Amino acid sequence: MWGSLLVLIFTCLRCYITGFVLEGITQCGVREKVGDVSFNYQVNFNRLPIVKFSKDEGKFLPCDVDISEIKKAAEDICLTLNSGGKHMLEYMKKKEKTCNMQVMEYWESTVQRAVKPSMNVFLPDSFGSEPPTSSLVCHVWGFYPSDISVIWMKNGEILSNTTEAVPVGDWTYQVVAQQDVTDSSPDDEYTCAVRHPSLDHLMTSSWRQGWTRDEIIKISISSLIFISGLTFAISGYICWSNSRRNGHKKNTSFCRTP
Repeated sequence: MWGSLLVLIFTCLRCYITGFVLEGITQCGVREKVGDVSFNYQVNFNRLPIVKFSKDEGKFLPCDVDISEIKKAAEDICLTLNSGGKHMLEYMKKKEKTCNMQVMEYWESTVQRAVKPSMNVFLPDSFGSEPPTSSLVCHVWGFYPSDISVIWMKNGEILSNTTEAVPVGDWTYQVVAQQDVTDSSPDDEYTCAVRHPSLDHLMTSSWRQGWTRDEIIKISISSLIFISGLTFAISGYICWSNSRRNGHKKNTSFCRTP
């Protein structure tokens, strides 16, 4: 059919052109509602749409063209194609059926797929003279579709809920949710929980402040001072006990009579 159409268009336009690019374009559009597929077929002449198929009217129609010669040729082409009767209509129905089958297959493998997310909870390192970081980060990535809920909890109490996902560019999304931990104590537990259509249950990851480096140094120094003081105290007590015992023996020997 495409070969016959090419000959037809060339015949209609041969008086007006010396060279051209002819395109037969089939468009299969899909809206968000599953199964809602739109079918369009048109013929382009040097990237200019000249003929389109109307599904509602069941025939070919000329496109709006400003060049009178090409517009006249488009009308002649439509007249010839529409005179084909059932043959052309069946050909368009066949292309529409192929369109629907391919679109639904593509829809299931792309739009309707579900990819589980990955997650990581961490406290970013500080570099150089930068002040210590006090914002905990929950990075969730590699998931599809974009519907997601990233929840921050402190000791089981909900603090925040992030639902805005950012596209990565490879048909997956990511979320970066931050939580301030400035006033946290070593016993506080922060949990990042993720809800996503691909998951059967909550995906969670927990983090504890623990002892900071400065706190560990202070505790170590205090412990060292305490142990040193205790050691000196015990040593002093032992020396005092020994000296007292020795002094008592000397006094006793002086009191003896021959």
